[in-house]
Amino acid sequence: MKEGWERTELPTSLDLKQINQIIEPVLSGKVVVAAERLGGGFSNSNYKVHLEGSVNPYVLRLFRGEGEIADKELAISKLVIETVPVADYIYIDTSCDTFDKSWAILEWKEGILLRDVFKIGIIEDIGSAAASVGKTLANIHSYTFPQSGFFDKNLNISQPFSMDSEQFLSLMEQSLFHSPSGKWLGEELAKELWFFCQTHGSLLSEYEETPVLVHSDFNGLNILMQQSPTGYAVSAVLDWEFAFSWRRYADIANMLRYEEDGSIFEQHFIQAYQDHGGILEGNWKLLSKLEDLVSLCDILNHSTMDTPNRIRDVRRLIAKTVKNY
Repeated sequence: MKEGWERTELPTSLDLKQINQIIEPVLSGKVVVAAERLGGGFSNSNYKVHLEGSVNPYVLRLFRGEGEIADKELAISKLVIETVPVADYIYIDTSCDTFDKSWAILEWKEGILLRDVFKIGIIEDIGSAAASVGKTLANIHSYTFPQSGFFDKNLNISQPFSMDSEQFLSLMEQSLFHSPSGKWLGEELAKELWFFCQTHGSLLSEYEETPVLVHSDFNGLNILMQQSPTGYAVSAVLDWEFAFSWRRYADIANMLRYEEDGSIFEQHFIQAYQDHGGILEGNWKLLSKLEDLVSLCDILNHSTMDTPNRIRDVRRLIAKTVKNY
């Protein structure tokens, strides 16, 4: 699960003095006495901070780019917080007056990454975690929009787009034969993938659905889990920076990207998703793979010689899809 992937941007490195300077205006005289940079992210940077005299820690989140990512994440948090476990925003600053990046203070959510449940959990743990994740995703997808596209800071669709079979084939042809992904895949695998796309791409024009809120990075690195006597449950869905309005299959694909066909996790995840209102076509798995191929090729298009682990992993995933479906 993205093991060993290289970051595309260096993390923001801060010492205790710098952290205090950034958030001093909103701390009511309290001082940050300890800070720990949190791993796992590939673009934004996060610190777990402890305040003098405070039992509860907080998260200092530093955003890449302009303030649009911070504003969008805040808007999504306000939208879903009643039905989806997310960290509440305590303060957000997109002015870049006290620091050259937008930043926010969020509540600290206890838990371990879903990735780690996969590593240490027994079958029952995997099943309970999968069921909670499926229910959570169904709740996320209950939020619908009038059209597909990218959000502005108020979650209006600022950049609408669509993708039927013709647009899908055009996009994949561009990626495979005129963009870097073809080079990273190699000629033989690129041709096999192109044939796969030509064979199955028509499915994308055979169904219609109302666009839903898509997390777009819904995987074991962005989901916190807490253990209880009845099993694992989602305590927070993290990192909404890539969220947009789209087809539900993009999130399904992301979550099952590394799963074997028919795995225990897949079975419990899909069952819970459907039990809690998630609607899937009969050929949902192939539709999900088609969506994921677009994402994987986009990752390759933004890869370089400095990201060999990422290239190797994505190439393996694509080859597996072409072979098995």
